[in-house]
Amino acid sequence: MNHGSSRRAVLGGLIAAPLAGCAAGLEPSLVQVNLQSGLLPPAPTLPADGAGEPGGAVRAGFDAVRRMLVDVTIDETGPHRFVVDTGANRSVLSTEAATAIGLPTTGEALVHGIAGVMPSPTVLVRSLAVGGLLSRRVRMPVLDGRYLGADGLLGVDVLAHRRAVLNFRDQTFSLFPGAAPVAVARTAQDRSARDGDAGDVVTVPARHRFGQLTIVDAEIGGVKLTAFLDSGAENTVGNMALRNALQGPGLLNDRLPRVELVSATGQIAAGELSTIPPLRLGGVRLGNMTCVFADLHTFRIWDLDDRPALLIGVDVMRHFDSIELNFRERLVTFRSGQFGRTVNTAG
Repeated sequence: MNHGSSRRAVLGGLIAAPLAGCAAGLEPSLVQVNLQSGLLPPAPTLPADGAGEPGGAVRAGFDAVRRMLVDVTIDETGPHRFVVDTGANRSVLSTEAATAIGLPTTGEALVHGIAGVMPSPTVLVRSLAVGGLLSRRVRMPVLDGRYLGADGLLGVDVLAHRRAVLNFRDQTFSLFPGAAPVAVARTAQDRSARDGDAGDVVTVPARHRFGQLTIVDAEIGGVKLTAFLDSGAENTVGNMALRNALQGPGLLNDRLPRVELVSATGQIAAGELSTIPPLRLGGVRLGNMTCVFADLHTFRIWDLDDRPALLIGVDVMRHFDSIELNFRERLVTFRSGQFGRTVNTAG
């Protein structure tokens, strides 16, 4: 697959809910997992020094589309290669890894893909360790590894109540307990302000929605929108409400080329690719962006099909030095040497 082509874009937007008592209106019953298409080449192995480092940091690798990869230990086996997915409410395990570990199926979940719904088996992981932190009794949907592009996805169920730092510049991923890191984040910001370098750190308030952190102070071309940071998605995707709001004032191209969005289930949804005006996230301004507009089932499940919304993929996130998600304090901190001017997301 030619990743530079405008003919095909890749996003796996899935929402899994229990088969019994599934209700779209109840947030706890919805689990968002964003997966990658198996059309991609195999992801590279992680650096040899991928062991835990002080402060909860681990060395990270990147797959073919620059999603962050970390080593995870499951039930004392591994390491297993997982994609860090800030858009996934629940961690996911590949069928191949579940078989190799010897995990029996414990139930079933409905998986809401970008174009429909399908059932998926689930397994119960007794222990999941990453960056020196341990999570116990993690229930995971199981999906085909050729579509995941990795052994699994590290989702918000593991990141919740903790602080996760995706450092794209230094190629590390850090995960800290929820209590102490709050002071660390604020101290770093205060110190930069005192040193006259406050432009390198911007902290944006967020809200919880289906377990994810949602940035509500966001806008494109004067259009206010709801934005999600989704490191599990290759592409940034906007809903049709955002497309219509931007196309009215003539802020989009006259003719938008058609593309395909391919989910981890093999489902395909049609989309339109366009350059968009600069995106503002709180005090952060992002320019030279492209976006796929699509009427995804994901947006309808989230009840965001009738108001502007945007899934910010790794194509944009990787242009920051680092992005820190503090799930306990509901804060997102961006670090970049480009602050003070528009962050260029081209290339």
